Amino acid sequence: MFYCRNCGFEFEKPENIYENHGMLSPPFEKISVCPNCRSDRIFQKNITHCRCCGARLPKDAHDYCSDLCREKGEKLYALERKRRRITEQSPVCEIIKQLKKYNTEHGTDLSYGQYVAFVLPEKKDMKKCKTRKKNI
Repeated sequence: MFYCRNCGFEFEKPENIYENHGMLSPPFEKISVCPNCRSDRIFQKNITHCRCCGARLPKDAHDYCSDLCREKGEKLYALERKRRRITEQSPVCEIIKQLKKYNTEHGTDLSYGQYVAFVLPEKKDMKKCKTRKKNI
């Protein structure tokens, strides 16, 4: 198992690319990269302890020390993925994403409260229709 320090992606096998450095024939330089972001900052993950209970793994085991730990671990990881998905869809998380984007685009360092109080009302006003209908 490998992991990328650039994007945090975990994968079984790195992707190989070959750099020719302007040469037309081999030997070319072989570079192992992350299949997700193409970064060469990949490292092999050495798992020596159970991912669920923390017990030292025997040489033939991989990730979990027993089937019971595997079931518990997979349930816990499924619950964590569900929790993260719910959190990412929350309105507060959406506003924080907008705030980070606004700060990088405008070179500011606004807090969440400043953004909600000063900038967000102006953005909502821009989305409203300029023409108003009169009641007859």
